[in-house]
Amino acid sequence: MNGDIGCEICRDLLPLVEDGVASEESRAAVQAHLQSCPTCRALAGQAAPPPPVPDGAALLRRVRRGTRGFALVVLLAGALFGMGLSGSMDMFYNSLLMPAMGAAAWFVWRWKAAAVLPPLLAGMSLVCWGLRWGWGMETGPLPGYLIWAAIYCVLALVGVAIAGLFHFALKKEG
Repeated sequence: MNGDIGCEICRDLLPLVEDGVASEESRAAVQAHLQSCPTCRALAGQAAPPPPVPDGAALLRRVRRGTRGFALVVLLAGALFGMGLSGSMDMFYNSLLMPAMGAAAWFVWRWKAAAVLPPLLAGMSLVCWGLRWGWGMETGPLPGYLIWAAIYCVLALVGVAIAGLFHFALKKEG
């Protein structure tokens, strides 16, 4: 390629030269054209530098932090919803809800979820029972709520175990 290129070719090659991927001959031709053409020189001067490529590890941390925050909100909302179902005809939906909450808890706390989740569910069960009792809603006896809370804890721990085992089974080597 000779050093005499037109403005259209220069404009086509300019992004490649700025990104550093053009061949040496193309880069030299663009530089020669820019010395003789004030219009293309102004265009090259106005070109914004490419945005910095984000660090992959930092981007991954940011995505994980946002996903864990969402999982925590889902976990708390599910626990409140599930405890609200206690004592009603729909409480057996908790057999599906509590393992899903256990999986969300594993995603937030990993294996620490096995220690964090039972007191959380027991406390929420007591709060729900107290609110129902305080509002004069039909409530069962407190020991019955505690038994259901224990069952919910077991179901949630099953979800934690399943999520942990899936993670272990699907983990990539190295």
